[in-house]
Amino acid sequence: MTVARLIALSSPVFTENSPALNMAIDQAILESVDEGAGPTLRLYQWSEPTLSLGYFQRAGDRSLHATSQSLAMVRRATGGGAIVHHHELTYSFVCPITKSLVGARSNLYKRTHQAIVQTLAQFGVRAARYEDQGDSQVSRDPIGDPIGGQVGGQIRGEPDGIKEPFLCFARRTDEDLIVAGYKVTGSAQRTARRAVLQHGSILMDVSPFAPELPGVNTLASKQIDVEAFAEKFAAQIEGFFSIHLSGYQLDPSLRQRARRIVEERFGSTIWNKKR
Repeated sequence: MTVARLIALSSPVFTENSPALNMAIDQAILESVDEGAGPTLRLYQWSEPTLSLGYFQRAGDRSLHATSQSLAMVRRATGGGAIVHHHELTYSFVCPITKSLVGARSNLYKRTHQAIVQTLAQFGVRAARYEDQGDSQVSRDPIGDPIGGQVGGQIRGEPDGIKEPFLCFARRTDEDLIVAGYKVTGSAQRTARRAVLQHGSILMDVSPFAPELPGVNTLASKQIDVEAFAEKFAAQIEGFFSIHLSGYQLDPSLRQRARRIVEERFGSTIWNKKR
């Protein structure tokens, strides 16, 4: 069984990070796996409520969403709509590519979402893929990234004359997870030469910065502890991918690399307002 690295939500180091540092850590882990490190699952939250823009979104489009105007902002390296990171659990899962690019990415996406479905079921919450909902009227957004290709369609910005909803959780793809008619999980990917990063958001509760989006707790009339959810999710990932997750703290070289990436990219006004 493959031994993989787990950076748990309760980890004493880098548990709640600045917007730029969160994105930089994901990138540093992707680089390390690309260079030969084992699969790495990271479960995390944010030091402050944050709006993350999809790679292709225009920074000026923030004006389209009034209630998130006061939030810190960072631009992700993956496509899709903006996410309000507040009452949610963010995950990143980085795996070596061991077979064809498209097959590996599709398998990672589907299995990870299956793990989330099973985790929710353990708390008595039924979630299903959007494709299985029979509703073709809601806008669809292909999964993917600006580098290394994508799964499920072309990603080259919005088609002429078509304006996607600003927020990720107002969009739909076949693999998005739905509870009681609302999207509660969305994910996106980015590839390196020999590894793929998938990160996503599990909306646990409604945020005052996006009050139109109910989370799992509201939809299912539950009060799920996010750390308990994270622990069970990690166990499901072990089963779906036949790996053993071992607790891991970022070593000094990865921490240093993440901080350098903050300076070069995610903490830069040029990067965050490049569109």
